[in-house]
Amino acid sequence: MADIGPNIKKLAIMKFSKDAIPNGGGFKDGIKALLDKNLSRRMLECIEWAKQAVAAVRAAKLPNPWINATDEEIAAEILKQTEARRG
Repeated sequence: MADIGPNIKKLAIMKFSKDAIPNGGGFKDGIKALLDKNLSRRMLECIEWAKQAVAAVRAAKLPNPWINATDEEIAAEILKQTEARRG
């Protein structure tokens, strides 16, 4: 994970936590996710998801203010908008 920045990591962790404890889930779901034998693979999948989310924003049709932004800037904006929607 050394090749990715803190915002990509946060975005991947957000995805992982949402997968681990879905809406309506609870403590039991979280423990089950942490004890999963495939924890590392699942985290790598979430990192890949985060990279794909950033790539999708960059590939959006023009006018696209994010086309020349860094991966970290785009990930930060995704996190910001996600937090805003949560309230």
